[in-house]
Amino acid sequence: MSKTTKSIIIAASVIIVLIVGTIVISNIDTSKDTNVATTDDLYSIYSADTTDILSVKSESENGTITVKSIGDSEWSVNDMDASEIDSSKAGALVGTISTLSSKNKIEENPADLSQYGLDNPQVTVTVEKKNGQIDKMIIGDLSPTLGEYFVMKDGDNTVYTMYDFKVDTLKKPISYYKEFNRFSINIDDINDIKIVRSDETIEIRILSNINNNTNNVWEMVQPYQSGANDDYIDNKILAPIEEISLTTPIENADGGFSEKSPVLMITVKPYDNSTGKYGEEYTETLTIGRTEGDMTYVKYKEQVFKVSSDIISFANDSSYNIVSKLQALVDISEVKSVTVEYNGAEHTIDITHNDSDMTFVLDGQKVDTKITQAIYKSIVGLAVDGVYKDETLGDTVMKIKYKGIKSSSDTEIEFKSIDDLYCALIRNGKTEFTIKKSKLNEFMDLFNTYVENPEKQGD
Repeated sequence: MSKTTKSIIIAASVIIVLIVGTIVISNIDTSKDTNVATTDDLYSIYSADTTDILSVKSESENGTITVKSIGDSEWSVNDMDASEIDSSKAGALVGTISTLSSKNKIEENPADLSQYGLDNPQVTVTVEKKNGQIDKMIIGDLSPTLGEYFVMKDGDNTVYTMYDFKVDTLKKPISYYKEFNRFSINIDDINDIKIVRSDETIEIRILSNINNNTNNVWEMVQPYQSGANDDYIDNKILAPIEEISLTTPIENADGGFSEKSPVLMITVKPYDNSTGKYGEEYTETLTIGRTEGDMTYVKYKEQVFKVSSDIISFANDSSYNIVSKLQALVDISEVKSVTVEYNGAEHTIDITHNDSDMTFVLDGQKVDTKITQAIYKSIVGLAVDGVYKDETLGDTVMKIKYKGIKSSSDTEIEFKSIDDLYCALIRNGKTEFTIKKSKLNEFMDLFNTYVENPEKQGD
Protein backbone atom coordinates (compact mmCIF):
# COMPACT_ATOMS: atom_id res chain seq x y z
CA MET A 1 0.00 0.00 0.00
CA SER A 2 1.40 3.40 -0.98
CA LYS A 3 1.95 6.28 1.45
CA THR A 4 -0.73 8.29 -0.39
CA THR A 5 -3.32 5.52 0.02
CA LYS A 6 -2.51 5.21 3.76
CA SER A 7 -2.98 8.96 4.25
CA ILE A 8 -6.39 8.88 2.54
CA ILE A 9 -7.57 5.98 4.72
CA ILE A 10 -6.42 7.72 7.97
CA ALA A 11 -8.11 10.98 7.01
CA ALA A 12 -11.35 9.17 6.19
CA SER A 13 -11.26 7.39 9.57
CA VAL A 14 -10.85 10.69 11.45
CA ILE A 15 -13.83 12.20 9.60
CA ILE A 16 -16.02 9.19 10.45
CA VAL A 17 -15.09 9.46 14.17
CA LEU A 18 -15.96 13.16 14.21
CA ILE A 19 -19.34 12.54 12.53
CA VAL A 20 -20.24 9.76 14.97
CA GLY A 21 -19.19 11.93 17.92
CA THR A 22 -21.36 14.79 16.74
CA ILE A 23 -24.37 12.50 16.38
CA VAL A 24 -23.88 11.06 19.89
CA ILE A 25 -23.50 14.50 21.52
CA SER A 26 -26.56 15.87 19.72
CA ASN A 27 -28.67 13.03 21.14
CA ILE A 28 -27.58 13.47 24.80
CA ASP A 29 -30.50 14.67 26.98
CA THR A 30 -29.23 17.80 28.72
CA SER A 31 -32.62 19.18 29.64
CA LYS A 32 -32.10 18.26 33.30
CA ASP A 33 -29.16 20.63 33.60
CA THR A 34 -29.34 23.34 30.99
CA ASN A 35 -32.88 24.70 30.92
CA VAL A 36 -31.66 28.30 31.06
CA ALA A 37 -34.34 30.96 31.02
CA THR A 38 -33.96 34.19 29.08
CA THR A 39 -32.54 37.30 30.74
CA ASP A 40 -36.00 38.74 31.26
CA ASP A 41 -37.41 35.51 32.65
CA LEU A 42 -36.42 35.28 36.34
CA TYR A 43 -37.95 32.62 38.55
CA SER A 44 -38.75 33.48 42.15
CA ILE A 45 -37.84 30.62 44.44
CA TYR A 46 -38.48 32.40 47.73
CA SER A 47 -39.24 35.93 48.86
CA ALA A 48 -39.85 37.35 52.33
CA ASP A 49 -39.50 40.77 53.93
CA THR A 50 -36.64 40.57 56.43
CA THR A 51 -38.76 42.51 58.94
CA ASP A 52 -41.20 39.57 58.92
CA ILE A 53 -38.52 36.96 59.63
CA LEU A 54 -38.10 35.69 63.18
CA SER A 55 -35.24 33.27 62.53
CA VAL A 56 -33.22 31.50 59.85
CA LYS A 57 -31.61 28.13 60.54
CA SER A 58 -28.94 26.86 58.14
CA GLU A 59 -27.74 23.26 58.55
CA SER A 60 -24.67 22.03 56.68
CA GLU A 61 -21.53 19.95 57.14
CA ASN A 62 -20.03 22.99 58.91
CA GLY A 63 -22.64 22.90 61.66
CA THR A 64 -25.93 24.57 62.43
CA ILE A 65 -26.25 28.34 62.36
CA THR A 66 -29.42 29.87 63.78
CA VAL A 67 -29.86 33.58 63.24
CA LYS A 68 -32.60 35.23 65.30
CA SER A 69 -34.09 38.69 65.14
CA ILE A 70 -33.41 40.79 68.26
CA GLY A 71 -35.09 43.91 66.88
CA ASP A 72 -34.10 47.01 64.90
CA SER A 73 -32.46 45.00 62.10
CA GLU A 74 -30.15 43.40 64.66
CA TRP A 75 -29.52 39.68 64.73
CA SER A 76 -28.06 37.12 67.12
CA VAL A 77 -26.24 33.93 66.12
CA ASN A 78 -26.76 30.69 68.05
CA ASP A 79 -28.02 32.73 71.02
CA MET A 80 -24.58 34.28 71.52
CA ASP A 81 -24.25 37.75 73.02
CA ALA A 82 -24.39 40.51 70.41
CA SER A 83 -20.88 41.63 71.37
CA GLU A 84 -19.48 38.21 70.41
CA ILE A 85 -20.65 38.11 66.79
CA ASP A 86 -20.68 40.29 63.70
CA SER A 87 -24.33 41.24 63.39
CA SER A 88 -23.82 42.47 59.82
CA LYS A 89 -22.75 38.97 58.75
CA ALA A 90 -25.83 37.53 60.42
CA GLY A 91 -27.97 40.05 58.58
CA ALA A 92 -26.27 39.05 55.32
CA LEU A 93 -27.31 35.43 55.84
CA VAL A 94 -30.92 36.50 56.32
CA GLY A 95 -30.72 38.71 53.24
CA THR A 96 -29.27 35.83 51.21
CA ILE A 97 -32.27 33.59 51.78
CA SER A 98 -34.99 36.27 51.93
CA THR A 99 -34.71 37.00 48.21
CA LEU A 100 -33.95 33.84 46.29
CA SER A 101 -34.40 33.81 42.53
CA SER A 102 -33.05 31.83 39.59
CA LYS A 103 -32.68 32.02 35.83
CA ASN A 104 -32.74 28.24 35.59
CA LYS A 105 -35.82 26.11 36.12
CA ILE A 106 -34.47 22.58 35.86
CA GLU A 107 -37.42 20.24 36.42
CA GLU A 108 -40.95 20.22 37.80
CA ASN A 109 -42.09 17.28 39.91
CA PRO A 110 -38.75 15.44 39.73
CA ALA A 111 -39.05 11.69 40.00
CA ASP A 112 -35.51 11.18 41.26
CA LEU A 113 -34.11 13.75 43.71
CA SER A 114 -30.81 11.89 43.95
CA GLN A 115 -29.70 13.07 40.50
CA TYR A 116 -29.62 16.60 41.97
CA GLY A 117 -28.24 15.63 45.36
CA LEU A 118 -31.50 16.73 46.96
CA ASP A 119 -32.10 13.37 48.61
CA ASN A 120 -29.14 14.11 50.85
CA PRO A 121 -28.91 17.93 50.73
CA GLN A 122 -25.70 19.82 51.42
CA VAL A 123 -27.65 22.61 53.09
CA THR A 124 -31.09 22.71 54.68
CA VAL A 125 -32.50 26.16 55.41
CA THR A 126 -35.53 26.72 57.64
CA VAL A 127 -37.14 30.16 57.83
CA GLU A 128 -39.55 30.95 60.64
CA LYS A 129 -41.67 34.06 60.25
CA LYS A 130 -43.11 36.15 63.05
CA ASN A 131 -46.61 35.01 62.10
CA GLY A 132 -45.63 31.39 62.80
CA GLN A 133 -45.23 30.33 59.16
CA ILE A 134 -42.30 28.00 58.53
CA ASP A 135 -40.63 27.64 55.11
CA LYS A 136 -37.93 25.19 54.16
CA MET A 137 -35.39 25.00 51.31
CA ILE A 138 -33.00 22.18 50.50
CA ILE A 139 -29.82 22.67 48.49
CA GLY A 140 -28.17 19.78 46.68
CA ASP A 141 -25.19 19.28 44.40
CA LEU A 142 -23.28 21.75 42.28
CA SER A 143 -24.20 21.57 38.60
CA PRO A 144 -20.97 20.84 36.68
CA THR A 145 -22.18 22.70 33.60
CA LEU A 146 -24.01 25.66 35.15
CA GLY A 147 -21.70 26.21 38.10
CA GLU A 148 -24.73 26.68 40.38
CA TYR A 149 -26.36 24.57 43.08
CA PHE A 150 -29.66 22.74 42.71
CA VAL A 151 -32.31 23.99 45.11
CA MET A 152 -35.92 23.17 45.88
CA LYS A 153 -38.46 24.73 48.23
CA ASP A 154 -40.77 22.51 50.23
CA GLY A 155 -44.25 22.58 48.74
CA ASP A 156 -43.09 23.86 45.35
CA ASN A 157 -41.64 20.57 44.09
CA THR A 158 -39.65 22.32 41.38
CA VAL A 159 -35.87 22.17 40.99
CA TYR A 160 -34.02 25.42 40.27
CA THR A 161 -30.41 26.51 40.60
CA MET A 162 -28.95 29.18 42.87
CA TYR A 163 -25.65 31.07 42.80
CA ASP A 164 -22.72 29.33 44.44
CA PHE A 165 -21.71 32.44 46.44
CA LYS A 166 -25.11 32.39 48.16
CA VAL A 167 -24.62 28.76 49.13
CA ASP A 168 -21.16 29.62 50.45
CA THR A 169 -22.78 32.23 52.72
CA LEU A 170 -25.28 29.68 54.03
CA LYS A 171 -22.50 27.17 54.75
CA LYS A 172 -20.29 29.50 56.83
CA PRO A 173 -19.24 27.99 60.20
CA ILE A 174 -19.76 29.71 63.54
CA SER A 175 -16.13 30.91 63.53
CA TYR A 176 -16.97 33.11 60.54
CA TYR A 177 -19.49 35.10 62.59
CA LYS A 178 -17.03 35.48 65.44
CA GLU A 179 -14.39 36.99 63.16
CA PHE A 180 -14.70 40.76 63.13
CA ASN A 181 -12.77 43.70 64.49
CA ARG A 182 -14.11 44.27 67.97
CA PHE A 183 -11.87 47.28 68.47
CA SER A 184 -12.51 50.17 66.14
CA ILE A 185 -11.79 53.78 67.09
CA ASN A 186 -11.76 56.96 65.06
CA ILE A 187 -8.50 58.47 66.29
CA ASP A 188 -9.86 61.97 65.66
CA ASP A 189 -12.37 61.31 68.46
CA ILE A 190 -9.73 60.41 71.07
CA ASN A 191 -9.33 63.06 73.78
CA ASP A 192 -7.38 61.18 76.47
CA ILE A 193 -4.88 58.31 76.54
CA LYS A 194 -3.66 56.77 79.78
CA ILE A 195 -1.02 54.06 80.19
CA VAL A 196 -0.71 52.50 83.65
CA ARG A 197 2.45 50.49 84.28
CA SER A 198 4.35 49.31 87.33
CA ASP A 199 7.18 51.78 86.62
CA GLU A 200 5.09 54.87 85.79
CA THR A 201 1.69 56.17 84.77
CA ILE A 202 1.49 58.23 81.60
CA GLU A 203 -1.52 60.33 80.68
CA ILE A 204 -1.93 62.70 77.76
CA ARG A 205 -5.01 64.60 76.69
CA ILE A 206 -6.11 66.91 73.95
CA LEU A 207 -6.25 70.61 74.82
CA SER A 208 -9.73 71.98 75.40
CA ASN A 209 -8.96 75.25 73.60
CA ILE A 210 -7.08 75.08 70.31
CA ASN A 211 -6.46 78.02 67.97
CA ASN A 212 -4.04 79.05 65.22
CA ASN A 213 -1.40 80.06 67.78
CA THR A 214 -1.49 76.77 69.70
CA ASN A 215 1.93 75.13 69.64
CA ASN A 216 0.90 71.72 70.98
CA VAL A 217 -2.61 70.27 70.77
CA TRP A 218 -1.70 67.51 73.24
CA GLU A 219 -0.62 68.05 76.82
CA MET A 220 0.88 65.61 79.29
CA VAL A 221 -0.96 65.27 82.59
CA GLN A 222 1.15 62.49 84.13
CA PRO A 223 3.96 62.10 85.10
CA TYR A 224 4.78 65.65 83.91
CA GLN A 225 2.43 68.58 83.62
CA SER A 226 3.73 69.85 80.34
CA GLY A 227 3.18 70.12 76.63
CA ALA A 228 3.40 66.82 74.78
CA ASN A 229 5.21 65.89 71.58
CA ASP A 230 2.45 66.10 68.96
CA ASP A 231 4.47 64.53 66.16
CA TYR A 232 5.45 61.59 68.32
CA ILE A 233 1.86 61.08 69.47
CA ASP A 234 0.52 61.24 65.91
CA ASN A 235 3.04 58.79 64.47
CA LYS A 236 3.92 56.49 67.36
CA ILE A 237 0.67 56.30 69.33
CA LEU A 238 -2.39 57.37 67.32
CA ALA A 239 -1.34 55.72 64.06
CA PRO A 240 -0.74 52.34 65.78
CA ILE A 241 -4.05 52.61 67.67
CA GLU A 242 -5.78 52.98 64.31
CA GLU A 243 -4.15 49.71 63.17
CA ILE A 244 -5.22 47.63 66.18
CA SER A 245 -7.47 44.82 64.97
CA LEU A 246 -8.99 42.37 67.44
CA THR A 247 -10.78 39.85 65.23
CA THR A 248 -10.53 36.31 66.52
CA PRO A 249 -10.59 35.56 70.27
CA ILE A 250 -8.11 32.94 71.45
CA GLU A 251 -9.84 30.32 73.55
CA ASN A 252 -8.25 29.23 76.85
CA ALA A 253 -5.21 31.45 76.33
CA ASP A 254 -3.09 32.34 79.34
CA GLY A 255 -1.55 35.43 77.77
CA GLY A 256 0.74 36.10 80.71
CA PHE A 257 -1.55 38.67 82.32
CA SER A 258 -0.93 39.79 85.90
CA GLU A 259 -1.47 42.73 88.22
CA LYS A 260 1.71 44.25 86.79
CA SER A 261 0.54 44.07 83.18
CA PRO A 262 0.43 47.44 81.41
CA VAL A 263 -3.09 48.80 80.98
CA LEU A 264 -4.01 51.11 78.11
CA MET A 265 -7.11 53.30 78.54
CA ILE A 266 -8.38 55.33 75.60
CA THR A 267 -11.15 57.86 76.20
CA VAL A 268 -13.26 58.65 73.16
CA LYS A 269 -15.82 61.38 72.56
CA PRO A 270 -17.42 60.49 69.22
CA TYR A 271 -18.40 63.30 66.88
CA ASP A 272 -21.33 62.87 64.49
CA ASN A 273 -20.60 64.78 61.28
CA SER A 274 -24.22 64.55 60.14
CA THR A 275 -25.61 66.24 63.26
CA GLY A 276 -22.58 68.27 64.27
CA LYS A 277 -22.91 66.97 67.82
CA TYR A 278 -20.76 64.92 70.19
CA GLY A 279 -21.94 61.59 71.50
CA GLU A 280 -21.52 60.11 74.95
CA GLU A 281 -17.92 59.82 76.11
CA TYR A 282 -16.63 56.29 76.72
CA THR A 283 -13.35 54.55 77.55
CA GLU A 284 -11.86 51.47 75.89
CA THR A 285 -9.43 49.42 78.00
CA LEU A 286 -6.72 47.03 76.79
CA THR A 287 -4.48 44.96 79.05
CA ILE A 288 -1.10 44.07 77.55
CA GLY A 289 0.19 40.55 78.17
CA ARG A 290 3.10 38.37 77.17
CA THR A 291 4.98 38.71 73.88
CA GLU A 292 5.65 35.61 71.78
CA GLY A 293 7.76 36.17 68.70
CA ASP A 294 6.36 39.18 66.88
CA MET A 295 2.91 38.93 68.48
CA THR A 296 1.64 40.17 71.86
CA TYR A 297 -1.37 38.97 73.86
CA VAL A 298 -4.00 41.61 74.53
CA LYS A 299 -7.07 41.32 76.75
CA TYR A 300 -10.17 43.27 75.72
CA LYS A 301 -13.57 42.89 77.38
CA GLU A 302 -12.49 39.62 79.04
CA GLN A 303 -11.46 38.09 75.71
CA VAL A 304 -7.86 37.43 74.66
CA PHE A 305 -6.42 38.31 71.26
CA LYS A 306 -3.03 38.56 69.58
CA VAL A 307 -1.77 41.71 67.90
CA SER A 308 1.48 42.70 66.25
CA SER A 309 4.03 43.64 68.90
CA ASP A 310 5.12 46.62 66.80
CA ILE A 311 1.61 48.07 66.89
CA ILE A 312 1.20 47.87 70.66
CA SER A 313 4.82 48.65 71.63
CA PHE A 314 3.99 52.27 72.55
CA ALA A 315 2.29 50.97 75.71
CA ASN A 316 5.79 50.26 77.06
CA ASP A 317 7.28 53.52 75.87
CA SER A 318 8.99 56.02 78.16
CA SER A 319 7.14 59.18 79.14
CA TYR A 320 10.25 61.09 78.10
CA ASN A 321 9.64 60.11 74.47
CA ILE A 322 6.10 61.45 74.65
CA VAL A 323 6.64 64.72 76.51
CA SER A 324 7.58 67.84 74.57
CA LYS A 325 11.31 68.52 74.68
CA LEU A 326 10.66 72.25 74.38
CA GLN A 327 10.26 72.85 78.09
CA ALA A 328 11.09 76.54 77.75
CA LEU A 329 8.21 76.97 75.32
CA VAL A 330 5.52 79.55 76.06
CA ASP A 331 3.12 80.60 73.31
CA ILE A 332 4.14 84.09 72.17
CA SER A 333 0.49 85.05 71.74
CA GLU A 334 0.12 84.76 75.54
CA VAL A 335 3.26 86.74 76.44
CA LYS A 336 3.66 90.48 76.97
CA SER A 337 7.33 90.35 77.99
CA VAL A 338 10.25 87.95 78.37
CA THR A 339 13.31 88.62 80.52
CA VAL A 340 16.59 86.75 80.11
CA GLU A 341 19.13 86.77 82.98
CA TYR A 342 22.68 85.39 82.58
CA ASN A 343 26.24 86.28 83.55
CA GLY A 344 25.02 89.08 85.84
CA ALA A 345 23.10 90.80 83.01
CA GLU A 346 19.33 91.16 82.55
CA HIS A 347 17.52 92.03 79.31
CA THR A 348 13.78 92.38 78.73
CA ILE A 349 11.85 92.15 75.48
CA ASP A 350 8.40 93.77 75.69
CA ILE A 351 5.80 92.56 73.21
CA THR A 352 2.80 94.59 72.06
CA HIS A 353 0.02 92.66 70.32
CA ASN A 354 -2.31 94.20 67.75
CA ASP A 355 -4.47 91.36 66.45
CA SER A 356 -1.95 89.15 64.63
CA ASP A 357 0.70 91.89 64.44
CA MET A 358 3.39 92.37 67.08
CA THR A 359 5.94 95.05 67.91
CA PHE A 360 9.00 94.52 70.10
CA VAL A 361 10.97 96.70 72.50
CA LEU A 362 14.35 95.57 73.89
CA ASP A 363 15.38 97.27 77.13
CA GLY A 364 13.21 100.29 76.30
CA GLN A 365 14.09 100.65 72.61
CA LYS A 366 12.15 99.44 69.56
CA VAL A 367 13.84 96.65 67.66
CA ASP A 368 13.43 94.84 64.38
CA THR A 369 10.39 92.54 64.41
CA LYS A 370 11.76 89.69 62.29
CA ILE A 371 15.07 89.51 64.14
CA THR A 372 13.34 89.56 67.53
CA GLN A 373 10.84 86.90 66.49
CA ALA A 374 13.80 84.72 65.48
CA ILE A 375 15.40 85.32 68.89
CA TYR A 376 12.15 84.40 70.63
CA LYS A 377 12.12 81.12 68.67
CA SER A 378 15.65 80.47 69.90
CA ILE A 379 14.54 81.07 73.50
CA VAL A 380 11.58 78.70 73.35
CA GLY A 381 13.55 76.25 71.20
CA LEU A 382 15.88 75.24 74.02
CA ALA A 383 15.19 71.49 73.96
CA VAL A 384 15.90 69.27 76.95
CA ASP A 385 18.16 66.22 76.63
CA GLY A 386 17.15 63.95 79.48
CA VAL A 387 15.28 63.34 82.72
CA TYR A 388 16.45 64.84 86.02
CA LYS A 389 17.44 62.12 88.49
CA ASP A 390 17.80 63.99 91.78
CA GLU A 391 21.35 65.14 91.10
CA THR A 392 22.80 67.84 93.38
CA LEU A 393 22.16 71.30 91.95
CA GLY A 394 24.71 74.10 91.81
CA ASP A 395 24.57 77.73 90.72
CA THR A 396 22.03 79.26 88.37
CA VAL A 397 23.46 79.53 84.85
CA MET A 398 20.52 81.30 83.21
CA LYS A 399 16.95 82.32 83.94
CA ILE A 400 14.03 83.12 81.62
CA LYS A 401 10.94 84.92 82.94
CA TYR A 402 7.78 85.13 80.85
CA LYS A 403 5.19 87.73 81.85
CA GLY A 404 1.83 86.65 80.54
CA ILE A 405 -0.97 88.79 79.19
CA LYS A 406 -2.92 86.89 81.82
CA SER A 407 -1.20 86.17 85.11
CA SER A 408 -1.94 82.47 84.65
CA SER A 409 0.54 82.49 81.76
CA ASP A 410 3.42 83.76 83.94
CA THR A 411 6.24 81.24 83.63
CA GLU A 412 9.78 81.07 85.03
CA ILE A 413 12.45 78.79 83.60
CA GLU A 414 15.70 78.42 85.58
CA PHE A 415 18.78 76.48 84.55
CA LYS A 416 20.97 75.24 87.42
CA SER A 417 24.31 73.52 87.04
CA ILE A 418 24.59 69.78 87.70
CA ASP A 419 28.13 69.18 86.43
CA ASP A 420 30.43 70.35 83.66
CA LEU A 421 28.12 68.98 80.97
CA TYR A 422 24.53 69.38 82.16
CA CYS A 423 22.10 71.76 83.81
CA ALA A 424 18.75 71.02 85.36
CA LEU A 425 15.76 72.81 83.84
CA ILE A 426 13.42 74.08 86.54
CA ARG A 427 10.01 75.21 85.30
CA ASN A 428 7.90 77.13 87.79
CA GLY A 429 9.82 75.57 90.66
CA LYS A 430 9.57 72.00 89.39
CA THR A 431 12.74 70.15 88.36
CA GLU A 432 12.10 67.34 85.87
CA PHE A 433 14.55 67.56 82.96
CA THR A 434 18.17 68.21 82.07
CA ILE A 435 19.78 70.14 79.22
CA LYS A 436 23.32 70.24 77.88
CA LYS A 437 25.34 73.28 78.97
CA SER A 438 26.67 73.57 75.44
CA LYS A 439 23.16 74.48 74.25
CA LEU A 440 22.88 77.21 76.86
CA ASN A 441 26.33 78.59 75.98
CA GLU A 442 25.40 78.70 72.29
CA PHE A 443 22.16 80.49 73.11
CA MET A 444 23.85 83.03 75.40
CA ASP A 445 26.39 83.82 72.66
CA LEU A 446 23.54 84.28 70.19
CA PHE A 447 21.58 86.47 72.60
CA ASN A 448 24.69 88.59 73.30
CA THR A 449 25.03 89.25 69.59
CA TYR A 450 21.36 90.21 69.41
CA VAL A 451 21.63 92.60 72.37
CA GLU A 452 24.72 94.26 70.89
CA ASN A 453 23.16 94.71 67.44
CA PRO A 454 19.38 94.25 67.39
CA GLU A 455 18.97 96.84 64.60
CA LYS A 456 17.34 99.18 67.08
CA GLN A 457 14.87 101.63 65.59
CA GLY A 458 14.43 105.16 66.89
CA ASP A 459 11.07 106.70 67.62
